[in-house]
Amino acid sequence: MKTFGWTLLLGCLALSIPAQTKLKDSDYKKRAYWIEMIKDPHVNYFEAVKAYDLFWKGKPQPKDEDQLIGEGEDREEKKGGRKRRREIREEREEKEMRQKYGLDCKKFAHWKMMVQPYIQPDGHILSKEEQLKIYEQQRH
Repeated sequence: MKTFGWTLLLGCLALSIPAQTKLKDSDYKKRAYWIEMIKDPHVNYFEAVKAYDLFWKGKPQPKDEDQLIGEGEDREEKKGGRKRRREIREEREEKEMRQKYGLDCKKFAHWKMMVQPYIQPDGHILSKEEQLKIYEQQRH
C-alpha cells in the first residue's frame, strides 16, 4: 500500500510527515491529519477517508447550515424550555467543533466528490497528467 507525505501546521510548528511514515489509528483519532492529507496530490484516498472517519468517531460532526435552520426552535419545544447541563455541554462542544472544523469538513466532502472519478483500486488518485494522458489516448 502506498503511503503519503505531507506537512501539518500546528500553530507556529510545522510537522513534516515523510512518505514512508505510517500513522496508527490512534494518531488519526487524536489529530485532524485529514485536513493536510487532502492537500497532498499523492495521498492515498482510502487512508485520507480512514483518517477522517477515525477522527470523527465518537465526536459530534459539524452540521451543515441547512441542518441548523429552525433547529433551535425544535430543541426548545422538545425539552419544554429546559435544558440539562449535559445537553448544554454537548451543544457547546458541538458549536466549538463546528467553528473549528466546519469549513474543513466542507472542503473534505468537496475533495471526495472531485477525486471520486480518479480513484484507483489501490487508493491512488490519478494526477492531472495521468488524467490528461488517458483523455488523449481515448481521443485517438
